Amino acid sequence: MKILIVDDNADDRVLLERALISQGYAVSSAANGARALEMALDAPPDLIISDIMMPEMDGFELCRQVKTDDRLRHVAFIFYTATYTEGKDEQLALSLGASMFLVKPMEVADFIGNVKRVIDRYRMHRLPVPARPLAHPDVLDSMHVEALTRKLEKKVNALEAERDALRRSEENYRQLNETLEERIKKAVDELREKDRILMIQGHQAVMGELISNIAHHWRQPLNMLGLLAQELSITYKRGDFTKELFEGNVAKIMEIIRQMSQTIEDFRNFSRPDGEKVDFKVLQVIAKTLCLLEGSFKAQGIRMELEQEGDPVINGHPNEYSQVLLNILLNARDAFLARKVASPSIVIRVFYENGRPVVTVTDNAGGIAPEIIDKIFEPYFTTKGPEQGTGIGLFMSKTIIEKNMNGILSARNTGSGAQFRIEV
Repeated sequence: MKILIVDDNADDRVLLERALISQGYAVSSAANGARALEMALDAPPDLIISDIMMPEMDGFELCRQVKTDDRLRHVAFIFYTATYTEGKDEQLALSLGASMFLVKPMEVADFIGNVKRVIDRYRMHRLPVPARPLAHPDVLDSMHVEALTRKLEKKVNALEAERDALRRSEENYRQLNETLEERIKKAVDELREKDRILMIQGHQAVMGELISNIAHHWRQPLNMLGLLAQELSITYKRGDFTKELFEGNVAKIMEIIRQMSQTIEDFRNFSRPDGEKVDFKVLQVIAKTLCLLEGSFKAQGIRMELEQEGDPVINGHPNEYSQVLLNILLNARDAFLARKVASPSIVIRVFYENGRPVVTVTDNAGGIAPEIIDKIFEPYFTTKGPEQGTGIGLFMSKTIIEKNMNGILSARNTGSGAQFRIEV
């Protein structure tokens, strides 16, 4: 027995083919009614199993063509479809001459049983016996149009439901996207605020150190001012007061006041926040930074040495760069004090490497413990007590160099101490 399967769903065709081939039938298939009619006229099958809704030619039209063609009217015809509407489709199918109307889905065993019943009838009568006499062509046309209209309405309703579902999905996606954007914006704002607070805390810590250094800077000049003023008073009382002495002391006093004013100016420039990035000379920033620390470093016997190769210029924020240097130098000072280093020294080296300016700060304070060297740039990590440090200085320094100036800040141990490397 030769069976032709007609269905625009490839998966359904394959499943039906396998089921029928397993029963010993010779099976072929087509994806639409037009192609099936061509194949049937070329090699008439014994049975056609067809879906209804297909492109080019639907199942009803295929059945009509088969049952009105003398070459094919003997072929048995089964409708096997999921588009079933209130029995009217079955009525039209049987009126067109179909032997059976089956509704998907169906158990394979039941499907095979129905096919066998139609085939047995075919073998007995050669012509399948319609369930009722063929209707008048005009009636069939009307039924066909009605069936197609129903299926078209059902398809339109399904598409509208799908469109509505898609709109709801789009709206849900839009709302989800807006929610995610708000969450991301909030998270970014929170991170920026945390970074801002950390920067402020770090800046305030350095400002405290600078105020202490200003005190170191001013103690000696203030002492000198006091001595010069007293000298004028003493010489006047003794009768040794002269114009030359007066003018000389006034000149010395004015020079001391100028130096003290310059100290205030340096401090004010440092404390002023940077605006846009500018080109600045690295050696000039280093010199100003060392000047701010000169008093306390001398008092603690820390020797400073500067080695330079050229006078590099970089683009960035000079005050922030100075703050990074201050953090590194103050950490070295604290390490000297904690470890009671006999001859503390710091070497600052300025040079070029691969065309980029590099600054290294190397001390002889014994280095950083291997178990913590990977953690020193983390926020709030500190080896000092809570009264000595907040643990944000190096974190802030790394943020300044790497985020604000697109550079690299790293640390390593040398033979006698730690070395911090700034590359911008």
